Amino acid sequence: MKNLAVIILIFFVSGISLTARSQSLDVIKNIRNELFYTDFNFNKCEKYYNYIVSLNDKSPLIQAYQAAAESLMAKHSWNPLNKFSYLKNAQELLNDAVKADEENPEIRFLRLYIQRSIPSYMGMSGDIAEDKAAILTHLDKLNVEELGRDIATYIATYMAATDLTTAPEASLIKEKLEVN
Repeated sequence: MKNLAVIILIFFVSGISLTARSQSLDVIKNIRNELFYTDFNFNKCEKYYNYIVSLNDKSPLIQAYQAAAESLMAKHSWNPLNKFSYLKNAQELLNDAVKADEENPEIRFLRLYIQRSIPSYMGMSGDIAEDKAAILTHLDKLNVEELGRDIATYIATYMAATDLTTAPEASLIKEKLEVN
C-alpha cells in the first residue's frame, strides 16, 4: 500500500512537472510570436512590453525577450532620457540572461540583434562578435520546430547579412536551421 502511494505521488508530481513545462513552452512560444509579429507598431509593442513585464519571470530566455521589449519601447520613446533608460535596462537584462545561459543561441541572437540596432555611439554594441561566435558554435541547440519556421527563417536571413557573416558561415546557418 505504501509503495502504491509513492508511485501515485511520483506520477502526480511528474504530471505537474510536465504540465508546468508545457505551459512554460506555450508562454515562450507566445512571447516569440508576439515579438515577431509586432510589426514594430507602437500599440502592439506597448502591449507586448506590458505582457512580458507582468509575467515577472526571471528565467534567462524570458529576460532576453523582456530586453527586446525594453528596446522596442526605447525605439518608440520620444524622450531621450526614457530612451536611454529603456536601453540601459535592456542591456542589463541581456547581460544577465547571457551570464545565466551562455550557450543559448536564441539569447545570443536577441542580444546581437539589439546591439546591432543601437547606434554605436551609445557604447552598447560591444558583444556582437562574441555573440556571433556563440551562435555559430551552438547553432544545433536551436530547435526549428520549437522556434517556428518563420522565426527560424528570419534568424537565418538576418545572420546571413554580408556585413555580419562570411558566405560559408551563412551557408552553415541556413543548413542548420533548414532554411533554403
